[in-house]
Amino acid sequence: DFAGRTLRDILTFFGLSGTDISARDPETPGDGLGLISQVFDIYGEDDETSDELGLLIGRRGETLAALQYVLNVIISGKFEGDHVFSIDVEGYRRRREDTLTDLAHRIAGEVIETGDVITLEPMPAAERRIVHLALEEMDGVTTESVGSGGDRKVEIMPD
Repeated sequence: DFAGRTLRDILTFFGLSGTDISARDPETPGDGLGLISQVFDIYGEDDETSDELGLLIGRRGETLAALQYVLNVIISGKFEGDHVFSIDVEGYRRRREDTLTDLAHRIAGEVIETGDVITLEPMPAAERRIVHLALEEMDGVTTESVGSGGDRKVEIMPD
């Protein structure tokens, strides 16, 4: 309850009071399945508010990641334990997960066909995790994160 109220207060502070927030259990790796306590889905109550919510996502989801971080810092300061929450805005994370999974399978097919190692663009840890999990059961390829800091990438290589 506290996490939901805190998120509502943050949205109101940004002038985004015309939003619906719902809480659910994580369902997929992109939701943080196995890592996250609950996912807060934010949707606009009308088209205008939905368009404004793009500001919460930011470039490549960076603002959304920062918002999620702030929410979790506030909660961890108030409560002890491993309560970690994820935020999704207008289904952005689910769409991004689908895109990354499709990309991973397409590139893995290319790696199997050519035998070449292919390195993906730099991406945040949560997105690299999606790629690793998408390919962990696939025969013929392995994945590895390479690089450091904000330049960490996933390498997909023949098995």
